[in-house]
Amino acid sequence: MIDWQEMLTLHQELNQFARVMLVKKQKEFLTSSERELLAWVYLTENNCTPLYLSKVTGMKKEAVSRCLKSLYEKGCIQREKSHTDERSYALHLTGEGEDALKNDFGIMLQKFYDLYRKMGTDFEMLFRLISKANQMMEVSGEESHEIL
Repeated sequence: MIDWQEMLTLHQELNQFARVMLVKKQKEFLTSSERELLAWVYLTENNCTPLYLSKVTGMKKEAVSRCLKSLYEKGCIQREKSHTDERSYALHLTGEGEDALKNDFGIMLQKFYDLYRKMGTDFEMLFRLISKANQMMEVSGEESHEIL
């Protein structure tokens, strides 16, 4: 079993990895929250709604609404009213939104591509394990405060 000091070391390793992989200084058209929502709109093929975005990102509905308003004003997304529920609408990326996403993520993902070239198949294994961990944490849905 891993004691709390070893777990703390692993936690710090993960924090350092996240800091190194995230590009901090760049000319951004999008905020990080807008970028995240825009990426989800892009990756979600059907019926991407504000409620779905709130659930998948863990952001509060109000924060999602503010970001979507800004993305709409920047011309990155368009809304399509639901035919079954007039209070709901689906979100779609515009050409300008796709360009903004490509530009911002082109800058942000460069470190991932560099790491991929260095790690090869280990890179894919790393992210399969991260994905598996994310799924396990999502399924458990429980917070544990037990250290040992």
